[in-house]
Amino acid sequence: MGHPPLEFSDCYLDSPDFRERLKCYEQELERTNKFIKEVIKDGNALIAAIRGYSSAVQKFSQTLQSFQFDFIGDTLTDDEINIAESFKEFAELLQEVELERSMMVQNASDLLIKPLENFRKEQIGFTKKSRFHVTQRQLKMGLALTQLRNGDVLENT
Repeated sequence: MGHPPLEFSDCYLDSPDFRERLKCYEQELERTNKFIKEVIKDGNALIAAIRGYSSAVQKFSQTLQSFQFDFIGDTLTDDEINIAESFKEFAELLQEVELERSMMVQNASDLLIKPLENFRKEQIGFTKKSRFHVTQRQLKMGLALTQLRNGDVLENT
């Protein structure tokens, strides 16, 4: 899905074809801006959900880690010892997985979401501001030309 190229020299002619090509680019810019906004929103929602899940897993891991059998007599049975050790090992494994997950989520935020936000704000925002200023200048120029054509400027001097 390509767009016809915009030639700088065509902007002086200000032809209907040039305006149509320019309109295509503006629509694509707006579509891209909306897409990036949606990606950022969904990405932030996903990161928040993963962090909530990770917090729940870490709490579960701490619960497993702190598990202790109450025993009757002098010592625990072999099965009780094995179960307690298994809980502790599983808790340590969960902690390692959650540590890696938190690093992955932080990288996703730092290397994907934040650069997209910056690109949208700086690049697309700058382009939109520039478009606004150009439109304002076009309106002023059109008004001045209309006044000149109608002789309003000559009458005021």
